[in-house]
Amino acid sequence: MRSIESAGGGTRDTSRTRECYRCDRDVAPQLLFRVDVQSPDHLSEKYADSVRYCCEHCAAAMNLSDFSDRWKAHAKRE
Repeated sequence: MRSIESAGGGTRDTSRTRECYRCDRDVAPQLLFRVDVQSPDHLSEKYADSVRYCCEHCAAAMNLSDFSDRWKAHAKRE
């Protein structure tokens, strides 16, 4: 999970706002998190991959920062 500014690698137009997909609030791009969801191979015909953007409050409500920290810690052990 990364902010959309860091995910893009380039300069973004920060004057436009986007909506959080969960709460529909208008949020400045530098405060949005990009959530990439990829279906497992055996479900890829039934479910499509998707990208959504959510605000920091909704990311915290979904506890995504905790998931990200645990995933990174697990990856370092391997």
